[in-house]
Amino acid sequence: MITTPSVKRQAFWTVLILATTFFAVYSTVFSLTHGIYEVYPFLYFLPIILFVYQYPRWGVLFSLFMSTIYLLLVYFISNFDPGFIAVSTAWFVIFVTIGVVTSSFAEGLRAEERKYRGIFENSQAGIFTFDITSERIRELNNKCARMLKYQKEDLIDKDVALILPNGFDRETFIDEIRSLGKTGDTELRFQTRDAVVRHFLISASLSQNNIVICSAIDITERKLAERVIQKAKDELEQRVRERTDELLRSNDALKMEIQERRRFESAIQLANRKLNTLSSITRHDILNQITAIVMYLSLAEEITTEPPVLDHLQKIGQLTELIQAQIRFTKDYQSIGANAPLWQQVSATVKSAIKNLDMGSVRVENELGSLEIYADYLLEKVFFNLVDNSLRHGEKVTMCRFLYQEEEDGITILYEDDGIGIPANAKDKIFRREYYRNTGYGMFLTHEILSITDLTIRETGEPGHGVRFEIHVPAGAFRFAADNKNA
Repeated sequence: MITTPSVKRQAFWTVLILATTFFAVYSTVFSLTHGIYEVYPFLYFLPIILFVYQYPRWGVLFSLFMSTIYLLLVYFISNFDPGFIAVSTAWFVIFVTIGVVTSSFAEGLRAEERKYRGIFENSQAGIFTFDITSERIRELNNKCARMLKYQKEDLIDKDVALILPNGFDRETFIDEIRSLGKTGDTELRFQTRDAVVRHFLISASLSQNNIVICSAIDITERKLAERVIQKAKDELEQRVRERTDELLRSNDALKMEIQERRRFESAIQLANRKLNTLSSITRHDILNQITAIVMYLSLAEEITTEPPVLDHLQKIGQLTELIQAQIRFTKDYQSIGANAPLWQQVSATVKSAIKNLDMGSVRVENELGSLEIYADYLLEKVFFNLVDNSLRHGEKVTMCRFLYQEEEDGITILYEDDGIGIPANAKDKIFRREYYRNTGYGMFLTHEILSITDLTIRETGEPGHGVRFEIHVPAGAFRFAADNKNA
């Protein structure tokens, strides 16, 4: 038959109470029959106190029961000695009083014990106690037993080394308790029933009866997570170091490339300056020679009267003027892209472009506000060519207008006049080198200047109702100098 410790404990107390009760009653009978009246009343204290300690709720009844037995024995065995009966009655009152007092005190102790037992058993932390002298486990709660995968009975009265197998850690832990009477959060390695090592965080304190009370929290998963996080952190730091080294190497290579490119650009700029100088000198010399040719043609026309010769001289003069225009064109074209593009306020650029033109009665409406665009530094020549084209070929122009409209993919600058417009079959030709009524170099240069920063231009006006040029500026190539667009 298997008996639990609680059953054994209950049996022990029952036997002890019965034995002391029998001894007290037997002593009373023996003493009274042999004339002894002073010692035996004290023997009743023992069964009353033992019963009250074990069964405080029934303590008063038991003390009353024992007192009654004592009083009845005195009455019947002492031959009704009045003096002795009076003393026995006083003892009766004393026994009942002791029963009441000790029962009340024991009930209070039991209530406290139940409270702390509830805390002990229901704590979310594992709690166990051990004797610091014998190092044997005295008690543990269910939480602690579950964490160690034991039954409570399997660990009670066992050596603490069963769950703390590491001798050095165990001795260090116990020595600290002996010297300080407590420990803070101490990390210890415990061994479960299936020989798995788990990490616990232990707080312990030493009580007055050399019992160490320990609170244990399982931090195995937290330790595992910390290791995983640390490993990931180390790997990330290693990757950062490798990436940083790679970026440093790339940066050094980029610096060398930039230096090489700067040297190359300097060489190109020097070559361009020399070529531009040579072109300028050559162009100047050619124009001088052409001027001489024009002078000699004038002299030849003055000294001859033959029609065929005059006709040939006139054709030579026209060709000479065409050569002059082409040379002037090469001068303008050579300047395109010679300098880096820059942000320019369009409204101010328009004003600067037309300030030297003879506008007569033509009204200019500038509605560009604070718009700025990123364009070649020759942008002013674009607006000059547009207005000049209206003045030269618009015939009935009275108004020129600049404005803009925002679109999903950028912004469009509009130029309009109220002249005769451009025929439909010539809308695309005007941006080529040939032009249906003139050399066409102005509009060709306009197209080339805008294309440097990916700006495009087209003519969408209605013939007979004026021109409408649309300059499309892509996103990123325009901005506004102020929030108020009409400022």
